[in-house]
Amino acid sequence: MRTTVPAALPRTRIVVVLLAGRGAYRLAVYAAGLILLAVWGPDEFAAYAGPVGALAWYTVAVSSGPEKAALTLIARPGGAHLHRLMRAIAVTGLAVPLAGWLLLVVAGAGDTAVRYATAATAAGGIGCATVLVALYRLRGAPLVDGAAYLAVAAAYAVAVTLALAGAGATQVLAALAAAGIAVNVALLVGLVRGDRSTPAPPGDTPGPGAGADTAREPATEHLDPAPHGGTARRADSAAGHGDAVASDVPALPRRVALRAAALLGVAELLGTAGASALYAALAALGDAAEISLFYVLAVVTSVVSTGWGYLLRLVQPAVADRYERAGELAGWRSARRTLGATMAFGLPAAVALTAACTAGAGPDLVYPAIAVEIVLFGANAVSALLLEVSGARGRRWSAQAAAAQFAVVAGAGWLLVPVTGALGGVAALVAGELVRAALLWLAAGRAVRR
Repeated sequence: MRTTVPAALPRTRIVVVLLAGRGAYRLAVYAAGLILLAVWGPDEFAAYAGPVGALAWYTVAVSSGPEKAALTLIARPGGAHLHRLMRAIAVTGLAVPLAGWLLLVVAGAGDTAVRYATAATAAGGIGCATVLVALYRLRGAPLVDGAAYLAVAAAYAVAVTLALAGAGATQVLAALAAAGIAVNVALLVGLVRGDRSTPAPPGDTPGPGAGADTAREPATEHLDPAPHGGTARRADSAAGHGDAVASDVPALPRRVALRAAALLGVAELLGTAGASALYAALAALGDAAEISLFYVLAVVTSVVSTGWGYLLRLVQPAVADRYERAGELAGWRSARRTLGATMAFGLPAAVALTAACTAGAGPDLVYPAIAVEIVLFGANAVSALLLEVSGARGRRWSAQAAAAQFAVVAGAGWLLVPVTGALGGVAALVAGELVRAALLWLAAGRAVRR
């Protein structure tokens, strides 16, 4: 198994297989929920859905930052040794809830506590697997990704079978958690075997003191932009000449990777929190029809955003390689152009939707509104990727804009939902995306003009 692969766009056939694996997993999750509700009825299903819904954020917390940091940094010169660090972070995200689950079982805790700990373990298992399969893709074994998610999808089929045989929510959650653990153990064994079979390439073996907190910041975090928009030059390597990398490239410090993992997980985690805030506002409204409508819309956006986000993850190493060579200034300029186009579409669309709503348009306005939100999300995801791979400053801007977006979504949602129900929730999402785009555009613009 190769330590890293040259950054390149994946072949179409590979992308189709990977999307099939993820699609089967998502279909299994949704189908299992419907079947379990029919088998158990609302009371027992609530004992399952409550912990699963409450702990959904944990999957994002375990996976998003480490996965994106791995895809951004490992393929860079001096980054191959970060495989082990990202793997350790992901495994820790699974090991912590697993230890809590086992302790509660041994202590004879009540069913409710055990169910929540089991759901946390299952969520951690999906998050850990997401990071580990990304490491396989970086090592030139992308089909492991599809196989792992097909295995998890099969686990949901087993869980449904257990429910049909009389198992309750606690037993079904335990089966899902156990399946996640088994998949991750298999993934981890394969990665460790790969470590033993392949030596690290020159330039990726940490030298004396490399990776310590006292190690110097890599030059790629602070590139000197070339004049007239040209390519930034690296002070520490000969990168930019094909795939050759100078043997004296220092290993990227682990503190840089840890900081990247923390920042890169902010946007997705706060996006999940924003959706939760809107559900809370709808629950306070107490209108079942509006809650159901928003749930259906949220499922549609989730399917689109998850698929789009996964495609961006697949191309992320190639994008990171491009802007590693071109320099952070090129990344800022590309992102600013994309953000400008985003606002050129989003602002008039938001004004038109507001005018229609003010003029007394019916609830059907929620459908074009959610279409606008999906487009804005997709465009902002591209811009964020361009900034995040460009360097540390871009990652900070992305995290700060995500925090502002969350504040806007939560605040606008609590103001608008009592007035317009699900449409108010969608309007809050649109407002959040526009604020995010505007803040990133301003930050990139200030940096480009310096």
